[in-house]
Amino acid sequence: MESFLVYTAGVTFAVFLLYFIGVAIAPYKPDSVKNDHFECGLPASSDQPKRANYGFFVYAIMFIAADMTGLFFTLFVFDLKGHSALVAGLFALLMGGAITLAMRELQIHDKGLSR
Repeated sequence: MESFLVYTAGVTFAVFLLYFIGVAIAPYKPDSVKNDHFECGLPASSDQPKRANYGFFVYAIMFIAADMTGLFFTLFVFDLKGHSALVAGLFALLMGGAITLAMRELQIHDKGLSR
């Protein structure tokens, strides 16, 4: 339990440190567009909206899944029990299956658009 608290404190400290470094070195150049209140981004450049690519959505979801998997596996570094490797292996199989299904769905969607 003590190592988990050290890990949590270290991650929290690193996040705040990176945030404050980013605030310290970021340029401050406000202009009318940045200070304007808008709900859906910048004004449209044309009257006809552009379609979003489905692949970008799948890529973002897979990135989040991989990111959470990495975080999940770092927690097993501090576990001294033997069954944590089994849980990590099952979780890796689950994530591999989910990513495989997502890639298959992306390929099916892309084939449907190319017809």
